[in-house]
Amino acid sequence: MSRAALAVLFLASPLILTCGGLSARPTPRDPGVLTLQGALGNRWVRAVQQDHAIARVRVGTRPPVAGRRPPINLALVVDTSGSMEGGPIADARTASLALLETLAEGDRLAVVVFHSRTEVLLPSTELDEDNLAEVETKLRRMQARGTTDMAGGLSAGVEEVVRHLVPDGLNRVVLLGDGVPNDPAPIRAMAQAAGERGVSITALGLGPDYNETLMASIAQLSGGRFHFVRESAQMASVFRNEVLRLKRVYARNAVVKLTPGPGVRIESVVGQNVSQAGGQVAVSIGDISQGEARDLIVRLATDGHRDGSSVELMDAIMEFDDALVGAGRLERRVYFGARATADEARITSGRNLEVERAAERMQAAAVTIEAIAMARDGEIDRAREVLARAATEAQQRAQATGSADYDAQAEGYRSLSGALPSVAPAEPSPAPAARQAAPPPLADAIEVRRAHDEAMTELSTH
Repeated sequence: MSRAALAVLFLASPLILTCGGLSARPTPRDPGVLTLQGALGNRWVRAVQQDHAIARVRVGTRPPVAGRRPPINLALVVDTSGSMEGGPIADARTASLALLETLAEGDRLAVVVFHSRTEVLLPSTELDEDNLAEVETKLRRMQARGTTDMAGGLSAGVEEVVRHLVPDGLNRVVLLGDGVPNDPAPIRAMAQAAGERGVSITALGLGPDYNETLMASIAQLSGGRFHFVRESAQMASVFRNEVLRLKRVYARNAVVKLTPGPGVRIESVVGQNVSQAGGQVAVSIGDISQGEARDLIVRLATDGHRDGSSVELMDAIMEFDDALVGAGRLERRVYFGARATADEARITSGRNLEVERAAERMQAAAVTIEAIAMARDGEIDRAREVLARAATEAQQRAQATGSADYDAQAEGYRSLSGALPSVAPAEPSPAPAARQAAPPPLADAIEVRRAHDEAMTELSTH
């Protein structure tokens, strides 16, 4: 077929021929597989005086309908610094090959490695039978050496994806790091910018030495996901699962926008990075896959309202790009309303214990992450004070309710408190000849990463 004929076919592809001539192809209908639901911690707020309210915003999914799988545009960014030498780098090569096996013809893959400098092992390549062997050969070239130029690696990975951005596809960076980057300063801004360009980042922290606070921020700021990979042998299954999840994506670039009603303020969205414009608060959700659900706990403050009056607490709107049938930018809405009362009996009877307990779990996760971040900044005493207060509150709830869950929560805070020095920055030696302190116990480092991973899981699923 001639180039001219191909050009005609290409230009005509968005059009269909009808008996009346040419017309635009209709946009597919909303497949209706995403849901947005709301629930309050109490259907009443106190009249006349200021009060507080809790709202749960739940993003959910329904069983799938027939649809297409969007093309995947993926960059794999792997830490190949000296700390990866031996088993870890061999496992990284194996995991990269396993990831390749899960991709399909027409998907794009780029591979970037970083050590003392950044290398693009494989520029973004559309996969097919003809180039598969060459791609495998390049993946086998990973070698461990040098320091940790994570900023350079992440920047190169994002650029590979952006260079071939697929507007209706799944544009993703998978970042694997096992240590502390040479220069962490620009990395959070890079993640934020990537998310704004439609590229989400899955951040994987390997072993006991990575910076969990930084890696989690990369995921949250870009609308991606975070995982703790305890052993390098687990990498292959984690990589495979990430691609399998991409193949089940229902929605891309999802964001939940929260607008308070008159006389109401949004105090926080527990444990989430938010952006604000006026009184509106937005939370980036990123991609949503089949079977997934996500809860947001919103803390609200209300001004005094007349007894018996309706209180317009908040509107929640989720906007997202449909990835199932190509129905474009869609939205879901839910409204939160309560009534004001001066009757304390109504306040007591109006409680929703399920929402209250969900809020407590979310708050516990946020406290854990906050304390670890403080320890990372060298504020060990302050972090321990935060955990001690949280442990006391959990113990009081245990005594009031008889629930062993609160006892376990308090014990978890105490265990974490003892392990915090393992992530504190090293103090400079007073003199070159001074004896360096022994490294913290490996068990403490693992305990911090485990607690952080569980907290991040609580904040991103339900």
